[in-house]
Amino acid sequence: MTSSQTNDVRSAPTAKTTLNTLPIRVKKSTARTLRGLVKKLNKKQLGRKVVADDVIAKAISLIESKHLEEIKILTYSSIDLLELEFIEYCQKNGPISKEVFLKKLLEAGLPNLANSYQKQNNTSEDVNSISIIKSKS
Repeated sequence: MTSSQTNDVRSAPTAKTTLNTLPIRVKKSTARTLRGLVKKLNKKQLGRKVVADDVIAKAISLIESKHLEEIKILTYSSIDLLELEFIEYCQKNGPISKEVFLKKLLEAGLPNLANSYQKQNNTSEDVNSISIIKSKS
């Protein structure tokens, strides 16, 4: 066979097969759990073998909207949660700056910190007042 004949064989049209499966990425622990479930389900005497798709399809059909919300919340970072709280606060109480919102959060969540900060500011004002009074006399 010559090289031109070889090229003809390679370029011959082939029948395309459509796959009805796709690979997905999951953590190793998830894959291990899934394999364990499939193995446990296949310990039966009759019927076809259970495949991972059977388990996943059933699990997906049992998911409710509350589960989806839980999954969404698990994906938020601390910054995302803070932003959501800020947006919710602004919707309920009217627009404020993020700085004022953070100050309100600190005052509510860390009252000791806010009080100590105010004491430091008041003390420095008192010292300034005393030094002004002494300089006048």
